[in-house]
Amino acid sequence: MTEMTDTTATPRGERTREATDRKLMRATLQIAVDRGISGVTIEEVARRSGVAKTTIYRRYHNADELLHEISAMYLAIPDPDPVPSPTREHFTQLLQRLVDWVRDNDIDVKRVGIVLSSEAEFFQHIVDQVVTPWLEHVGAFLKQGVAQGVFREDVDEKLLLSTIIGSLVAYEAIEGKAMDDDTAWASRMADLLWPALLK
Repeated sequence: MTEMTDTTATPRGERTREATDRKLMRATLQIAVDRGISGVTIEEVARRSGVAKTTIYRRYHNADELLHEISAMYLAIPDPDPVPSPTREHFTQLLQRLVDWVRDNDIDVKRVGIVLSSEAEFFQHIVDQVVTPWLEHVGAFLKQGVAQGVFREDVDEKLLLSTIIGSLVAYEAIEGKAMDDDTAWASRMADLLWPALLK
């Protein structure tokens, strides 16, 4: 009976810590975007996240350590390996991975543009860990399509990638609904962009 209690307690503790980490991640990113990096304090993170200051101080000595550790929590968008074959289905899947990552990390889509354009180390780390590898993977997908004679050789890769990211940022404002409420963005973007890629 004691063993059973110990076994079930561990996952609950892990789930609690993960939930707390997500609250801290969300609050820290929101504050950094709204007020700048200097606006991130333990007190403000506690207020926005609902996590007690004592809990935060048990994990982090100060706001600088919090920022460093929180930015490291943002994990890269998972991608298949090797690069998928150049099909519309795989293109849609690549787009969907971007949406899933945004949802899973509780990133407000409206803040993505600020994250991408900021030179602050906190934001740059997120871009380097997450966005850049995803963009590189899409770039490799496009190059493979060109090499196999599926895609046009004159596709403007930078413009295409900018269009994808820009659409993600603007979608909520134009459509008037949260990305979380719409599962069709990836498919609709694929419908729009796929014909422009084909040879």
